Amino acid sequence: MPTFQRFVQFTYIKNETLFFVLNHNAGKQEFDNSIQNIKKALNLYAPVECEELAIKDIKAFITHSPAQEELKPTQKVQKYKERSSGDFAIDIKDSRLNSLVQSIQNIIKEKNATS
Repeated sequence: MPTFQRFVQFTYIKNETLFFVLNHNAGKQEFDNSIQNIKKALNLYAPVECEELAIKDIKAFITHSPAQEELKPTQKVQKYKERSSGDFAIDIKDSRLNSLVQSIQNIIKEKNATS
């Protein structure tokens, strides 16, 4: 099973179905080949935490979104103080773009007001 584990991005339960979210087609193929073994193993050796759950089916699908790496305790998220005060002229003719830049300007002004 270690080779299969590297394909599993996460799992969840919905409507009495256990879903495996996989990150590669090879994982889905391996899952399809061993689905009966997985079902038998879960029925025979269900973890204590899952005894109350009624899992009637198991399915898998492939996600195309990249995995989000968890931050390690030694990693720090670098944050920077906003250097702009929000006092700048907006000379944009396109009304949609002008509105967008004004909303950004307002966000900057609000953040500086609370800092």
